[in-house]
Amino acid sequence: MKNFLLICFLFVGFLTPISAQDLLSYNRAKTLIDYGNYSDAMNLLRPYMDENQFGQFSYYASYHFARAAYKSGQYLLTESVLKNLATISNWGNIDKARYLLALAYFQEGRNIDALDLISKITESQVKEQAENATYNFLKNASVGFFTGNIRKYSDNNGFMLALKEQIERQTIMSSEERAIYHELAGRDFGAKSTTVKPAKNNQVLDIAVLLPFNYSGGKGVQNLEHNNFIFELYQGLNFAEKELKKQGIQLNLQSFDTERNTTKVQSILADPFIKKADIIIGPLYPEESELVMTFAERNQIPFINPLSNINDRFQGLKYAYLFRPSISSLADGIIDFSRKNLVGRRMAIAYSNTSRDEQLAKSIAENAQKLGFTIVRNDPVNGRSINDFVDRIQLKNGDNALTDIIIILSDDPNVASPTFGFMESQNVKKPVIVMDSWLYFNFANFEMLEEQNFYFVGNNAVNFQKPSLTEFREAFYQEYIGYPSFNAHVGYELMHWITKNINPSVGFELRRNLDQNGFQHGTVTFGFDFRSSNFNKHVPILKLDSGIIMEQK
Repeated sequence: MKNFLLICFLFVGFLTPISAQDLLSYNRAKTLIDYGNYSDAMNLLRPYMDENQFGQFSYYASYHFARAAYKSGQYLLTESVLKNLATISNWGNIDKARYLLALAYFQEGRNIDALDLISKITESQVKEQAENATYNFLKNASVGFFTGNIRKYSDNNGFMLALKEQIERQTIMSSEERAIYHELAGRDFGAKSTTVKPAKNNQVLDIAVLLPFNYSGGKGVQNLEHNNFIFELYQGLNFAEKELKKQGIQLNLQSFDTERNTTKVQSILADPFIKKADIIIGPLYPEESELVMTFAERNQIPFINPLSNINDRFQGLKYAYLFRPSISSLADGIIDFSRKNLVGRRMAIAYSNTSRDEQLAKSIAENAQKLGFTIVRNDPVNGRSINDFVDRIQLKNGDNALTDIIIILSDDPNVASPTFGFMESQNVKKPVIVMDSWLYFNFANFEMLEEQNFYFVGNNAVNFQKPSLTEFREAFYQEYIGYPSFNAHVGYELMHWITKNINPSVGFELRRNLDQNGFQHGTVTFGFDFRSSNFNKHVPILKLDSGIIMEQK
């Protein structure tokens, strides 16, 4: 009965009478292929490949002949048989022919020809098989091959998964690769995906601290200088950790010394604790940060740089954060304050040779001019040349000076000291905008100035009016017989900020929680705004008022 139905089906389908003997030979050939007897199968099928004699039946015979040729490693023969079949649009097996021909092209190293053919496949089951083959054949191709062809083959899940995994294998991503990876991270590859996240205890907040304690090179922490700014940062982190544990928060903080050595960083990233961490703090320097940012994106772990303002390397990244405001945030804060609160539209900018200050000066100049400000000077300065700068803008001439607003972008006390001395001696009335680090220089008593014309740009600035700050400083003094440095304040605040935004009660999705929480008051600072941002957008402009540092509204 089955043979009768098959004969009827083939008769109707091929519109060519096929004898029972022909069908038996055809079916035997397919069976031989399944058993691996390719040569005998091809010999049986060869007589039925004549289209003039057998019509559409010849297409099926040719397809299985090509299948046997492919399995026996005869890829050129496979190609010669299938080239025509893969173009017959009214034939029901055209997608299978395209898939088999694509496999032959892959075997010959003709990857583009194979991908072009796969892009024409419409049958879902065959398309899935073809995408699986794409992944298997291309998983070791170069990233350059993928990025050069991504626009053409982005619909091929196998192509895109192979690209994703190749990017993941790299220790450092380019900005283009970061943008691609960011897009691929949210793509559903179904069963094809090989990413497996380690088991996580959602009742404990795991924090990995990767800092170059020996930022000048070297190993170990026994001989660190007492004023090592990274160790000071860690002191604040560690102090807050102990405080939070006493409050009942389940924390597990582990620190690693990167030694400012990329080989060391790579070995640290292999530690099992890092892969299960909920957040990674540090490192700081670009060569180390590149490795950790790539690792963080691959493993979907938030990474935060606690001290930098430079976010130009963060383009396309989903899990990289700055704890401080970015260059653009600082520039926007300075310009917005000047526009709303200061008289005049002439600006003179002085900046140090650090990357932050150079980029910030450029950003302020470009954006301020768009809002109608005139940039009368935009000069690099150091401790020796700052006096030349004030001469060039003729500050000694009082109201006849060439500028209405002076902006000095530097954390260098060698720049601050002569500037403060000049302003004090000349009784300058023009507003001077400087970084909040100037508040901590012990040579400057801004309250003694006759004109209270200094404004301080809040860069996660400490709010000395908070009772919680006094409590922290006194407790810190009791433990270390000394008050915390500014970097210790930063570390302390960072730990509190993390535990507010990642914990068992609110969940461990930092991005979602930051957007929901909006503006947040700081524990010892003026606060944070990370809404739709990977850096703090809150940049208060501060001023001394009767000895109290006040935020200017």
